[in-house]
Amino acid sequence: MEMKSIALFLFIVQAILNIVILSEPLYADIFRCKKDSGSFLPNSTYENELLAAFKTLSTFVRLGTDSARTGQIYATSVCAGYLKIEACKSCVNNIIPLLLKSCPKIKQAFAWRSKCMVQYGPVRNVIAYDSWFFAHETSNIKAKDLGGLEKTMITLVEKLSEQAAYVDRNTKYAYGTMPYGSRQTLFMVMQCTTDIVPEDCLKCLQVRVYGEMKSCCSGATAAATLTSGCYMRYAHDDFRSR
Repeated sequence: MEMKSIALFLFIVQAILNIVILSEPLYADIFRCKKDSGSFLPNSTYENELLAAFKTLSTFVRLGTDSARTGQIYATSVCAGYLKIEACKSCVNNIIPLLLKSCPKIKQAFAWRSKCMVQYGPVRNVIAYDSWFFAHETSNIKAKDLGGLEKTMITLVEKLSEQAAYVDRNTKYAYGTMPYGSRQTLFMVMQCTTDIVPEDCLKCLQVRVYGEMKSCCSGATAAATLTSGCYMRYAHDDFRSR
């Protein structure tokens, strides 16, 4: 009887550890400063126009992709398609001062904070392959069923990238889940900025971010890859609620 109790206890402990491992969160703040874009002086026209664009952007944040322009300066935000408007506003408004602090007086920069992206610069480039900004974050834990994970990812990527590019053109966002292996479920989101055409969105998701995902993060239980035109994220729990 005592041995059965010990065995049951060990089983419960292992189950809890598996849940913790598979739901390892990704919360990195990522900043990229395009140093070859040049710099601007304090109180210059560039700085004043940039701050004015950010003020407009932070005041009128909306779900999906939002842009503000003052003079020749663009500021753009993208919130994850599953966020509510208040969470979107909070994410964008919190990351703007961090971006300005991380890239002081740099004319073009980009930031990612788990559930939103913000970028600014002298030109709003809507080409998905303008990839001066590219980043990823990944769990250090490897999945036990690597073959099952790979096959499931291929299926979900094909389905969700098509959906994001061609079905929901207002948000260019798609979410899906798929079970595999021994009681495992893969959760995934894919999203493009709404100012790129469907064909570029599909290429950005399938070639750019998923291609990089296979290189940087193969077998990880959770990962995200992103560029200025699109991003994808997956995990083994429903990270949208975090």
